[in-house]
Amino acid sequence: LLDEYPNSQISVVTSSISKDLFERMPRLENLIVIDKKRYSLHWFDIWKLVINQSWDLTIDLRSSYLSYAIRTKKYKIFKGNDKLPKVEQLKNFLNTSKEIVPHVWLNEEDVLESKKLLHGNAPYVAVAPFSNWPQKDWSLEKYIDLFQNDFFQRYTLLFFGQTQDIRAKELFDNLLNLKNLRIVNLFDKGNLRQLTSIINECDFFIGSDSALMHLAATTKCKTIGLFGPTNDIVYGPWGAGNISIRASVQDNENLIKNNYLENISVEEVYNKIQNIV
Repeated sequence: LLDEYPNSQISVVTSSISKDLFERMPRLENLIVIDKKRYSLHWFDIWKLVINQSWDLTIDLRSSYLSYAIRTKKYKIFKGNDKLPKVEQLKNFLNTSKEIVPHVWLNEEDVLESKKLLHGNAPYVAVAPFSNWPQKDWSLEKYIDLFQNDFFQRYTLLFFGQTQDIRAKELFDNLLNLKNLRIVNLFDKGNLRQLTSIINECDFFIGSDSALMHLAATTKCKTIGLFGPTNDIVYGPWGAGNISIRASVQDNENLIKNNYLENISVEEVYNKIQNIV
């Protein structure tokens, strides 16, 4: 959009979770931060904030009806599918021949602040073992087995995530205290821009299908996403050299109740790491 409309000013509606990603965006006129509410009342909050302005173009990536209820000369409403990567879907949606490259805007301050959080010696590995849904997470036991390989002794392991997502805390503490490994716990540290800057310094990322995985894919860090119930065709890490490791599943398995991510073996993950590093 910035290239397509070089003289435009852009307003973005997003949540408090993702607002950090847009604060450095060029030609950002207004960043409207609205969090989700019960009974979809957040849509009314958005409407109240945008109704008094006339817009040249409204782009709705949430497939809502809001665009029909505001003053806009033109609107585009995204409709997703489960057949193509999300980036390709967006390219088709915007009807552009230009390649879409996911990007997080950073400035010098973001980089400097990230360096204050980055401890330990390079080379680094980024690890994000938790998502917001347990069925999307590989077991901590398997992470422990994986990191017992001598290969990891040359790395400093950087662990990313939110404390509220930690499951099996005692086991996670055991993972953080593995002997003969350099480990830095960055849970609850920094904002999304600073974390992106840190991950950019890592040789590779391994973790659940999560926001952190997608942030890693925007950097030069090779990204390995572990996939269970979610569609890796659509949500796999975008970019050359980034890969998904998909759990095998039988047609009659319950994708919601079963944690079939456990079908991914430590050996398979280790071999994939060897292939991309």
